[in-house]
Amino acid sequence: MGLSATSPSVTGGSSAKERSSSAKGKTSTLCPPPAHGKSHAAKSGGREVVKPPASHPPAASLTYLVLALTTIIVVAPLGWVVASSMTTRQTVWKNVLPFSWRAFFPAEFSITGYRQIFQAGFGRTMINTFGVGIATVIFSIVVCSLAGFAFARFEFRGKKVLWAITLISFMVPYEATVIPAYTLVNDLGWINTWQALIVPAIANGTVIFLFRQFFADIPQELLDAARVDGATWPRLMAGIVLPITRPVLVTSAILVFLAQWNSFFWPMLVAPDPKYRIVQVAVNLLGVDQQTTYWDRLFAATTIAALIPLLLVIPLQRYYVSSIANSGIKG
Repeated sequence: MGLSATSPSVTGGSSAKERSSSAKGKTSTLCPPPAHGKSHAAKSGGREVVKPPASHPPAASLTYLVLALTTIIVVAPLGWVVASSMTTRQTVWKNVLPFSWRAFFPAEFSITGYRQIFQAGFGRTMINTFGVGIATVIFSIVVCSLAGFAFARFEFRGKKVLWAITLISFMVPYEATVIPAYTLVNDLGWINTWQALIVPAIANGTVIFLFRQFFADIPQELLDAARVDGATWPRLMAGIVLPITRPVLVTSAILVFLAQWNSFFWPMLVAPDPKYRIVQVAVNLLGVDQQTTYWDRLFAATTIAALIPLLLVIPLQRYYVSSIANSGIKG
């Protein structure tokens, strides 16, 4: 009887100890102690205090420093040009030789340079350039998008050869094609015409490449479904394909427009008539006389010629970056 009375208590005590040790084992398994040097929290007065994250490593700080210096190097000359455009011709070089920080502020405020270039017809020149640029953008997007879609989706004889020629076309220096292009334009009777400024810039190998790379990523099922529903190829392009190519459309428009805006040698060669003069040619002619360089006019025209592309590119920069990033080379 004594054994029967005491055995349950012994058994129960043993069981309780096993459960206690088992619970401790589970607790230690579920909540391992923090490793030394890796804990981001400390206890202070019974509360857990989170330590602030580490500051930027030296490598990141060095990167920001290099970027800041690069920005200053790029922006400083433009700032000096803007300041010089708002001073008189006699005081343009006052704080430059020797150089002083005052060079970034007009020595004697004047907008005579701006007034004189617009009196000389710079406003008409800007209208010409915008007209040529916009017309070239419209025709180029139509032609290059169709060419890019054909290279991406159709199989035809000579496709690989034509694609190789397209790639080579934007690798060849522009100067190497000036003489044959001028000969062709002259034979067509296009000297001193708008066609000479617009038509040679319509077909652009870089733009065709961007469209082709983007169209190659469009699911074939989407195009097949549209064709099954009775969509013609022009309707498919206008209603389905082009609306989803906004990054490439914007990037192509920027590239073509900037190429026309910054064009100097070709317009001066094929359209010397003042009626067809565009911005870069006007910048060269308005600031220089046979005996005198009008620095205020030159810097005023240069400021306008540089700031307008910036105002165009900066708001649309995200589309440009997105298009370039998504146009990797594919087979």
